[in-house]
Amino acid sequence: MRKWLTAVLIAAFAGFAWMSLPGLEQANPGDSPRQTAAGSGLVLAIDASKGEVTISHGAMPALGMPPMTMGYVVQDRRQLAALKPMQKVEFQVAYDGTDYRITDIR
Repeated sequence: MRKWLTAVLIAAFAGFAWMSLPGLEQANPGDSPRQTAAGSGLVLAIDASKGEVTISHGAMPALGMPPMTMGYVVQDRRQLAALKPMQKVEFQVAYDGTDYRITDIR
């Protein structure tokens, strides 16, 4: 009886997990960003070898992001050369469903 109950619970959990997966109509094409947003903030660190900048920024409601500090990969690493720590910046972020990437920073 106990093995049967365990099997039923596992099957129910698996069914629920399967039903909560996104359908094909919600799939995101690989090379087009799903969401974009503009942000402004303060550069805290720059890692040119990783092509990454850490920014303390305000809320970005279009992405459902509260104010936070976060490291972002920059699409065009050449833009990192113009940045300095403690510099105020305006930037564009694209979210593809997996990663956030800065597409422009000034």
